[in-house]
Amino acid sequence: MSKHHELFESIRKRTGMYFQEPTYSAVAAFVLGYDTAHEGGVLSGFKEWLVLQLGTGSNLTWTALVLHAAFPDEPSPQDAVVSSPATQRQAIESLFNLIAEFHETRANRDGLRKIFVSYDYWIKQQGLE
Repeated sequence: MSKHHELFESIRKRTGMYFQEPTYSAVAAFVLGYDTAHEGGVLSGFKEWLVLQLGTGSNLTWTALVLHAAFPDEPSPQDAVVSSPATQRQAIESLFNLIAEFHETRANRDGLRKIFVSYDYWIKQQGLE
């Protein structure tokens, strides 16, 4: 995972070098494409982990869940992110912080399995199965 971590840290530090428009939308699209190019292996379990962290949002994509984590008090996080360059930066920082936390959790012994088992249990507790 270190090559992914190095790339994501480089993008975090020098977002403007990688993107003409350094927006959350552009960065999230890149991360999604990067994950797709790695056959979904980089972010496998990320959505489920985010749902467990937030305690809600099983019907949302990980891109939307990151915004809910970045702007927890906003009624519409998707609207909040576009309000200024500062909120764009906040969303980008949140994305990379969350990915780093997720990868730490996933790197633990049976980390990915534990995420999926916990998510399954959470879904059943919510009556969403």
